[in-house]
Amino acid sequence: MIRMIFVRHGETLWNQELRYQGQQDSPLSPAGIRQAQKVGEFLSEREVDAVYSSDLKRALFTAQTIARHHHINPSVDQRLREMSFGLWEGLTREEVVKRYPELWSARLQNSLETRIPDGELPGEVVTRFQSFLQECTAKDEGQTIVVVSHGAALRLVIASLLHIPLGKSYCLHQSNTGISELLYCSWEALCINCTAHLNIFSSRKA
Repeated sequence: MIRMIFVRHGETLWNQELRYQGQQDSPLSPAGIRQAQKVGEFLSEREVDAVYSSDLKRALFTAQTIARHHHINPSVDQRLREMSFGLWEGLTREEVVKRYPELWSARLQNSLETRIPDGELPGEVVTRFQSFLQECTAKDEGQTIVVVSHGAALRLVIASLLHIPLGKSYCLHQSNTGISELLYCSWEALCINCTAHLNIFSSRKA
């Protein structure tokens, strides 16, 4: 059995501006840095054997903040990157609707098969992420693993592991530094998008 703790990165400046980030690298906002510190402190009370991270800086900073409590270095893997949104990256929703109205409409109708130019399809994200998980579960038996990734990628892969249709993955909201914990045996969900740590440590300082 493996305990898998999925964590989304802290808030970025582009998150604040509601821009599509994808595989571009917006820095963490001051609030995002605090969120990373809080999730690191929260998980410091857990036994963690390994931390894996997307290579994008917003995820890696969050992973490093968690890992240093356990005196380990995160292992970086590009397969944990966010879904690529291609030409939409860096744009707000309003800008996308204005510049690409037909593509926006088509994607609303069928997001699973409508590719943004230079971007990925949801199934492709799941395939690369699950290839990482297959390797990880084969060698980390009996361990507790933290995986730091991104909102869309985590929604998609968690949906796939729990046999939720990918078209309904938007129902699995992933907040900045939200924690989703699953047991690998038959992928049993223990919690989805827990953010209690953000309130706990705020109240302790109040």
